[in-house]
Amino acid sequence: MKRIVLISMMMLAVAGAWAQGSLATFQTSFTAFANALAPTLSYNATIGNNWSDAYIGKLPHFGVGLAVGATTVPFADLEPLFAAMTIAVPAELKEFGLPIPAAALSAKLGGLILPFDLGVKAMILPDSLKTILSGSGITADYTLFGGNIRYGVLKENILLPDVSIGAGYNRLTGSIGMTLDTEVPSFTFNDGSANHTIAATNPELSMDWTTDSYDLTVQVSKNFLFIRPYAGAGYSFGKSTVSGGLKSDVTYDSSPISQSQLDEINATLVASGSTAVPLSAAGILFGNESTEPAIRVYGGVSLALIIIHLDLSATYVPATKSLGASAMIRVQL
Repeated sequence: MKRIVLISMMMLAVAGAWAQGSLATFQTSFTAFANALAPTLSYNATIGNNWSDAYIGKLPHFGVGLAVGATTVPFADLEPLFAAMTIAVPAELKEFGLPIPAAALSAKLGGLILPFDLGVKAMILPDSLKTILSGSGITADYTLFGGNIRYGVLKENILLPDVSIGAGYNRLTGSIGMTLDTEVPSFTFNDGSANHTIAATNPELSMDWTTDSYDLTVQVSKNFLFIRPYAGAGYSFGKSTVSGGLKSDVTYDSSPISQSQLDEINATLVASGSTAVPLSAAGILFGNESTEPAIRVYGGVSLALIIIHLDLSATYVPATKSLGASAMIRVQL
């Protein structure tokens, strides 16, 4: 799902840039998407950290389960891209934003003596799925791992809820590539005296992302028979990097582009007041880095059937108006 979403967005950006024949349009379109995606990854990577129980209790309590969910890139951050590409926008995208899915296998173990629990999580893209994607001309990779600790500051009783504070670390990496079976993309460059055609042969769409996210949380939960509502707040900080674009063999008027020609292109653009483009013999590649922290609030409800627990939760990021949702099924003792 995540790979399909990213491919679709890159295809929209590149298709619009080809149609307009402008390096600047391609750069603006791709960079706008990267700028919006990078900060979203920091809290997208927290999936699987927070279970419905504020903390699960000391040993011998433990549990293991699978969490799936998504966070959104708000449409307000994507609207300039769609406007520039003159592409019709689905109503769902306008309302909820672009969903960025995530998944993790998560486990927690109760601590000794003190009221705390330790959690770990991980998820990789299986080789079998990589093979299936490869058969469609797509290369992809996805890795998520992390750990956290939660300390119970208040123990639940008849009147009071469980309350905990937590801290964790998450690392999310991924990549996507797709060979373009289409006509050679080309762009027009004017050096002040004539137009020149810059073409990308053997083109391949490419994107890579990396997130190192640190997460602080406070959470409250209260059990009512087999139902446990819960709510919390989190503060994520760290660094997210998104890079990619169009990998290809670049030609200048049908000949391999030289470094002097690349320098001429950038010098001409800078002299005209434009920004130099990240053009090289390997293609047109861009990147963006975000270190902006994010505060989120979340809440949900858990249903328990003996040792089987189902968590359903929603997340909201006030600063960006980003939404999120997740579900977890687990065995917990």
